[in-house]
Amino acid sequence: MNCLLGLPGRTPLQMSYYADPAMTAAVEKLTAEIQPDLVYAHTIRMGQYSEPLDSSMTKVLAMQISMTLNYRRLAEHSSNPISKFFFNTEYNKVRRFEAEFAHEFDKVLLISEHDLNAIEQKKPLENVFFSPHGVDYKYFEPDKSVKKRKNTLIFTGNMSYAPNTDAIQYFYTEIFPRIQQEIPDTKLWIVGANKSAIVSALGEDPAVTVTGRVPDLRDYTNQAQVALAPIRIGAGLQNKVLEGMSMGMPMVVTSVANEGIKAIPDENILIGDTPERFADQVITLLKDDAMQKQIGEAARHFIVEKWSWEKHFGDLEEMFCRLVNEEDSTAEIELKCDSSTQPSNMKSNLNIVTNGV
Repeated sequence: MNCLLGLPGRTPLQMSYYADPAMTAAVEKLTAEIQPDLVYAHTIRMGQYSEPLDSSMTKVLAMQISMTLNYRRLAEHSSNPISKFFFNTEYNKVRRFEAEFAHEFDKVLLISEHDLNAIEQKKPLENVFFSPHGVDYKYFEPDKSVKKRKNTLIFTGNMSYAPNTDAIQYFYTEIFPRIQQEIPDTKLWIVGANKSAIVSALGEDPAVTVTGRVPDLRDYTNQAQVALAPIRIGAGLQNKVLEGMSMGMPMVVTSVANEGIKAIPDENILIGDTPERFADQVITLLKDDAMQKQIGEAARHFIVEKWSWEKHFGDLEEMFCRLVNEEDSTAEIELKCDSSTQPSNMKSNLNIVTNGV
């Protein structure tokens, strides 16, 4: 009902959907009681509760991805007329709204420059801090004692999520037949929770296994030869790519899947942006064991060096400290960060000294 009432206005539908007077009252009450040094909101949906707060409070909005980019791609690839209408409506709303809203915060977090460039800015956004998330590379570590299953491909993710559903349908209908024509015994594993009816139906093909939720994703990834991310919709980062590369998997992905990660094509990842190119990259890997090993090892090294949680959280914490110290002109608060961003021995403290709380 909130969304329908919000159709004529300029506010994005997602903000109308999550609008709740009880949440507004709760945020106002809590911030008045504890007087936080910094208020952090995740996405514009929650940012609507922090933006109206007292201007003396330091406020950070974690936009993460450009909703303009996200909804444009959703609209472009949607085949359902009703969904397409709502995606186009939301795209036009966030396109006009995103930058203006971002200017109301002391800092705005985005995953990548690609997301920033997708935001329409009448006035340049100069309060952006790039804050990608990472991956637990010690958890997602390859088990080299597990034997690989020949010519087995794996796609992972929440299978009720629209970009994943679109990606696997695209792969199955336009790419997989090309691979099977060259390597007939190729198998496809679709591994992830909340499998939709559309995804479940793919499992009727004897060459396809649809698992649903599994106890441990690594059990399947360790056995597969090549991991896939044929993503066409979305923005920001693809966790499946971070996790697959962390496990030393040779991966074939689209440029969309790689745009926030910036892995190096033909060095630690392979890119395929057309069905023909994607299929050729997979076929090349399946036929070349040495190349599989080379790309996989380079992928693992890339993740350990650049995409640990420790590295990105250390940078984020230091930014929070600087931001609060800059805002506090009365010197009543002193925040100190002591961070070593070496992945193997991360040390991070946030010492808060205040008069009172």
